[in-house]
Amino acid sequence: MRCVRHRTRPRQARAWVITVSGSLFFLAGLFLLLHGVIGIFRKASYRREAAQYPGQPWYFDFHWRKEGCSYSAFREMVKRLVAALVWNAILAPFFWVGITQRGAWLFLVVASLFALIGLFFWVRWAQMLAEIFRFGNSFLAYDEFPYFLGGTLRARLRVPHHMNVIDELSLTLRCVREKYVTTGMGNNRSTQVVCYELYKDAVTLPRERVANYASADIPVEFRIPVDQHTTTLADTPPTYWEIEARGKAPGADYEAYFLVPVYKQP
Repeated sequence: MRCVRHRTRPRQARAWVITVSGSLFFLAGLFLLLHGVIGIFRKASYRREAAQYPGQPWYFDFHWRKEGCSYSAFREMVKRLVAALVWNAILAPFFWVGITQRGAWLFLVVASLFALIGLFFWVRWAQMLAEIFRFGNSFLAYDEFPYFLGGTLRARLRVPHHMNVIDELSLTLRCVREKYVTTGMGNNRSTQVVCYELYKDAVTLPRERVANYASADIPVEFRIPVDQHTTTLADTPPTYWEIEARGKAPGADYEAYFLVPVYKQP
């Protein structure tokens, strides 16, 4: 009697690859669809509030907290973790094809090269996890709301843990404008968001000064030039002001970013 062998594994492998790849494209499309719908609702809300508060864009340009801005190190860590997992999920079908299919070694080589690039996501995730355990979440308390071009920005930085281990704390005020930049031609065209720094002012606090604020708020003060750009977070792409705090420390460094409401005087 003749024995017939059914080779089901390659077919199952192809089905698995198609399912995973299709799911990733479906989720990407769903994300873009939801992003567009949310954008429509935001534009409608913007128009209503703009009519309600004419000449006062800080009431409708962004949902500001008048008391200040928080930086969630935990949320940023989760974003890095999701990015690393998504990167690995995209590479998984290529690894599967390269391992299970004869002659598909090129898939394995390419996936391995991109996996090495993906190590950056995991290293950054580990760094941010260490920052959470060491410093926790931060808060920048506004001394006034909003701030105006030509005025003085005064605020207070609150870091809950281990400020005494920071050797040097750098505080940077910057104005950033995002732009869509398209490169390439034809089918090779790609568009990405590029951030341009329009203005920057920085101050550095040595270890001795930082140690004085180990159990208190750190005062932050910058002069805002009158000839700079106003905040337009509702625009696409936006222009905004932020304060970056970076602390050098043995082991895990400190890092936090805070939006600040800087507008033109009405």
